[in-house]
Amino acid sequence: MRVSSVNVGAVATRENARGKQGRTGIGKRPVAGAVQVVRSGLAGDGSAYRSRALGDTAVHAFCRETYDAVAQLRGRPLPMPCFGENLTIEGYSEREARVGDVLRIGSVTLHVNQPVVRCSWPGVVAGEPKLLKWLRNLHGGGFYLDVREPGVLAAGQEISLLERGEDPALTIAQLNQLLGGPVRDPGLIDAVLASRCLAERWKASLRKALAR
Repeated sequence: MRVSSVNVGAVATRENARGKQGRTGIGKRPVAGAVQVVRSGLAGDGSAYRSRALGDTAVHAFCRETYDAVAQLRGRPLPMPCFGENLTIEGYSEREARVGDVLRIGSVTLHVNQPVVRCSWPGVVAGEPKLLKWLRNLHGGGFYLDVREPGVLAAGQEISLLERGEDPALTIAQLNQLLGGPVRDPGLIDAVLASRCLAERWKASLRKALAR
């Protein structure tokens, strides 16, 4: 497992999927060398939508394996990074990442706490209107991490799995399937809502979906 790219970017105004101007931090760019990571995220990075005051969305990771799977469906590669992720990673996909996992990258310790509820901006960046549909079918989309120990990290560094999340059912892929799927397992829903490692804002997204 390794970090293939570290990406940061400021919030900017650009045309959204409806042809209107909107504020977004989707425009990340790879950076070279060591990057400082504090409780609220990476130095120099910005977000227009996700409040970082709670720290649960401090770092956004996206999997190279999901990029490759989408490229197969699309017939050509996606631009990278196009999902607004801070870390593009390899060898640790949504099917392997589990809520509660603790990771070490450089001198930074991170904790996986929720999937990303995707918006339409990545499709705008990629020029690909089918992107969200493909991600739903793949149960992909990346995930958020909170910062347990601040420090510095860099592209090319190995990712060490220090601690495994307790519930093997709470992988990022499984949670995405639960949120977007037509058939939901009541037992799994109860386990998800009872999880102490899963971010409360993602639980709120699930409750909203269940109420529809």
